[in-house]
Amino acid sequence: MPPDNRKPILQYGSLAAWPYWLAEALNVLGHPSINVIPEETDVHDLDRRLPFHEAICIAAAPRAVKFALRAAFLARIPSRFSLVHYHGSHLLRGSLHHMLEGRYLAACRVPMLISFGGGDARIVELARARNPYFYREPDPARDDGIRAYLKSVSRYVRFAATDCEMAEYVAPYFEKVFVFRQPVDLKRFDFKPPNTSRPPVFLHVPTEPKVKGTEEIEAAFEQLRAEGHQFEFRKLRQLKQSEFYRELSACDVYVDELRCGSHGVTAVEAMAAGKPTITYIRSDLVEKYPAEMPLVNANPDTITSVLRGLIENPQRRASLAYKSRQYVEKYHDSLVVARDMMDIYRQIGS
Repeated sequence: MPPDNRKPILQYGSLAAWPYWLAEALNVLGHPSINVIPEETDVHDLDRRLPFHEAICIAAAPRAVKFALRAAFLARIPSRFSLVHYHGSHLLRGSLHHMLEGRYLAACRVPMLISFGGGDARIVELARARNPYFYREPDPARDDGIRAYLKSVSRYVRFAATDCEMAEYVAPYFEKVFVFRQPVDLKRFDFKPPNTSRPPVFLHVPTEPKVKGTEEIEAAFEQLRAEGHQFEFRKLRQLKQSEFYRELSACDVYVDELRCGSHGVTAVEAMAAGKPTITYIRSDLVEKYPAEMPLVNANPDTITSVLRGLIENPQRRASLAYKSRQYVEKYHDSLVVARDMMDIYRQIGS
């Protein structure tokens, strides 16, 4: 049977606010949903002021109070929600999930699904084997911890929904892994026709410089400037979400990251704003994305030539701008993602 539509679907966690936008889209489609986060702060504590519907506690609360509030919230889930969609976070941490939380919700016949955002599921050993530019050094202890976490969580959360890279790491542990694309609210992104009559403005936001390949990006722009190319390069740190969107709207090209191997929600937001977006997609993953994906693929070895090509070819920048917006409208519009998720929820609702 499908989830009980009289009770909302719980989107639990933050993850760049995509649980909130998924919940908002489900509400628009007539399927009540609420995004609840653990604490009134962003998961990375950067004060980005990401939106949410409810927070269980405040960040400054004592540890014992936080645990008590989370446990009380957990106790009310079966009577309040029809399904739990975890987004890289749980009410109870570590082994307590399968010992208490997962077992309790499974006993109450609450359907559960989990999505992953990156570091919470990425196994370094596998990532390094597939990605010569991966940013982390070997870390067997960390990998063992992630494997133990996945084994623990999947004991009661039988289904996962995630992107094609994360699926490689988590598939051995779950009964079924569904495709999940990051949702964005297109109403928040105005498309402006690209301006090709002036030197292009490039934007880079190095929230995690090592992951982003910021050192290589800066070196590439220095070389291009020495060659006499005309452009503006803006590097800005730790912006609030509203500030980031304002800066994004004003640029011509967004330079995202060079070492991860798959794209995140920021790249989707940049495309939604109609910006040619540079990021690194592993060669073995390219075919797993839709064929018309317009991301400009670059890594530390190719970034200089990729930037040079965009500077010298304003018409390509303009073409990519339109294709980027169209791509997000087709695959990442929160309403499109929400419809796909409802199909998944129905499949796991029995």
